[in-house]
Amino acid sequence: MPAGAALVVHAVDGPPALVRRLAELGIRRSAVVTPMHRTAGGGRVIDVAGSRIALAVSVLRSIHTEPQG
Repeated sequence: MPAGAALVVHAVDGPPALVRRLAELGIRRSAVVTPMHRTAGGGRVIDVAGSRIALAVSVLRSIHTEPQG
């Protein structure tokens, strides 16, 4: 995920509890997310509908995106 580029979530996979929690945070199919910067552990802070959320690398692998447009 390049920092600052708006991306559209086209799928979220993984254990049902993870998919549900990400949906609660606004990370679901058709959501627009913007990666902000990397965290110390290699994850990313992403912007979702005006909220910034830090996600671990393992969680990021469950989120499939494509460029907005």
